[in-house]
Amino acid sequence: MRETKRSGEEERPKWDNKVQYLLTCIGYAVGLGNLWRFPYLCQIYGGGAFLIPYLIALVFEGLPLLYLELAIGQRLRMGSVGVWNSISPLLGGVGIAPMLVSFLCGVFYATILVWVLW
Repeated sequence: MRETKRSGEEERPKWDNKVQYLLTCIGYAVGLGNLWRFPYLCQIYGGGAFLIPYLIALVFEGLPLLYLELAIGQRLRMGSVGVWNSISPLLGGVGIAPMLVSFLCGVFYATILVWVLW
């Protein structure tokens, strides 16, 4: 990412190109659980039958909400909480949820890294 300055005020960092942004989003969305635990659980609890409702939920709920939050966040230059508060003050909790999930993922990955180092 590169930083730009205009007339004495600091702007937020911007992506160099769209490919860098896309790869960053994919890297955030596809975690260790997708590669390690998810195939194992699918095999134990019914194999490919689970993938049908998973893909339906992903296409009709997950991707539109992700795109909505990213698009509004880029337009308003706000984080997750600010985006949902700008839509409606009652939706501030929806913005807090991704922060909590990011924190828990960080704790999870730190634990796995400690196991590897140990």
